[in-house]
Formats: sequence, structure tokens, C-alpha cells
Amino acid sequence: MKKIKIQCGYEDECRQESCLDCKRKIKLKHQNVTLAEATCIEDFAVVDLGQWIKEKPKDVEISQDIMRKLMKRLNW
Repeated sequence: MKKIKIQCGYEDECRQESCLDCKRKIKLKHQNVTLAEATCIEDFAVVDLGQWIKEKPKDVEISQDIMRKLMKRLNW
């Protein structure tokens, strides 16, 4: 079974089993996020969601899981 990883730039050399367990941190203004979370934010902001869902539903699924995990950590 092929593992689905998001296109963050490090997906080929990453040792994590799942992008949900990403350890690479990025400092935002008031919040630290992982590279996976930052990549998902960018993807959702710039892609045609309808076409993305049709072409790569597994990528959308893992991205949504990462975003749900991020939502639990954000300070609202």
C-alpha cells in the first residue's frame, strides 16, 4: 500500500510515517506550526478545491486531518 504524503518539499526524505506526526516547526507571528500544517494552509488557500478533490482525494483527506489537528491547537 502506497503512503500518501503532502507535497511539502521534504516528503521524499522524511522519516515520519504520517504527515500528522510532522516534527519540522515554522514560527509564525504568535504561533508555531509544523511544516505539514503550513503546507496545508497554503494548499487550501491557492488550489482549486473542486479539481483537487477529483484528482487527488487521498491528498485532500490527509490535508483535512492535518488541519483538524491544527484547529485543536490554535488560540482563538
